[in-house]
Amino acid sequence: MKLYKALKLKKKLVGEIAKLKSQIQSKNSYLISTGNVLKYDVREIEKELDAKLWELVDLKLSMYRANLPIQKTIFDLTETKGLLAFWTSVSVTEGEQLLGYSDTTVRQYGVCIDEVERDQKVKILQTKIDTMQEDLDTFNYTTEL
Repeated sequence: MKLYKALKLKKKLVGEIAKLKSQIQSKNSYLISTGNVLKYDVREIEKELDAKLWELVDLKLSMYRANLPIQKTIFDLTETKGLLAFWTSVSVTEGEQLLGYSDTTVRQYGVCIDEVERDQKVKILQTKIDTMQEDLDTFNYTTEL
């Protein structure tokens, strides 16, 4: 199986595990006096949950081993995305500003890094992310588990 298919399977398993956990939470306790017949066997759901969890663990281990050659890029991509989010949120407010709607006091703001420089940093980071993501996609589509 190619790595990209393993990633899809992992996502599917995570969803199935969440559904099984939800079923156990919602179906374990029931009102006896209603005479409702249980439509779900919680013990069987638990067995299915355990099997899916072990399947996910094995899949993650296989993916981990397959990703070793590109793991540095994966870490770099994660940190670069975090840095992009950081720089995108950095305030570049400068010049005369009113603080609020009802405030009539004008305040003077200065910046160390202005909007143009910040936007350039964002652009460089986004280009780096796009390149790393392309490398990762290629790796995922060509690497066998």
